[in-house]
Amino acid sequence: MHGFWLLIHPFPIAMVVSLACILGISSARENFDAAQFTRALITLFLSQAHVGMTNDYLDRALDAQAQTWKPLARGWVKPNEARLIIFASFALMFIFALTLGPIGFVLALLGTFAGQIYNFRLRGTPYSWIGYVLGFSVLPFFIWDAASSFSPTFLIIVPIGIPLIFAAHLAQTLPDVESDRALGVFGFAATLGRERAAMLLWLMLIAAHALAFGTAYWLKSNLQTLFAAMIASFALVTASMFIYYARRTPQSLRIVFRLVSPSALILVAGWLAALRT
Repeated sequence: MHGFWLLIHPFPIAMVVSLACILGISSARENFDAAQFTRALITLFLSQAHVGMTNDYLDRALDAQAQTWKPLARGWVKPNEARLIIFASFALMFIFALTLGPIGFVLALLGTFAGQIYNFRLRGTPYSWIGYVLGFSVLPFFIWDAASSFSPTFLIIVPIGIPLIFAAHLAQTLPDVESDRALGVFGFAATLGRERAAMLLWLMLIAAHALAFGTAYWLKSNLQTLFAAMIASFALVTASMFIYYARRTPQSLRIVFRLVSPSALILVAGWLAALRT
């Protein structure tokens, strides 16, 4: 059971679902349908699990050489078992997506297919970031449709989100740069090399914070609320920098991802909270 749990990539899924909750709750209006929103979160969870498990299934031969702790590489989950639950997760996602109406259904499929484009075509290329950008660009619209809460003002979160997406992608792939390069797998971070990827990671996070402040000032949002979120967010960014430069092992670099992801969530939550107040 532990192997199956690891196969779905629980931490990244928790971050994506948390982001969806932040987007939905912060934009909720009087006509908010909690049941509809819950079905959307289940759909999102199944979609992310499907994409994450497919990624591990396709990379199982490489993981057997470089990431032997993964469940398929260790033999905790057999390939035929992985295929079964990959198919089952997509079938369940499809069923739940049907309950969201035509727009929600199409957006759910688009988000899932963006992840699979990454898995099947982009993950070992310098363009691996495209799959992330496509998937996360669909996510806000999927959530706003489920919450019946779209407002044109919310679109300003998109340019803030783009550097955060790049940062999350770099942070998630940073631990595997050296092993990927040794195996001839050159995704975006591996193409840049670890040092340049790390520098771009920090620059993207700084850019996102600057954009958050600039847009909040322009919209006359509550800057006190935003400052509180920015301080908390940047504290995690600073901690991730310290860990990176203190000890650059794959294990410590995975901690960088576990700090960068919640820092992005805090920044988004603070920006939206400042907008509402």
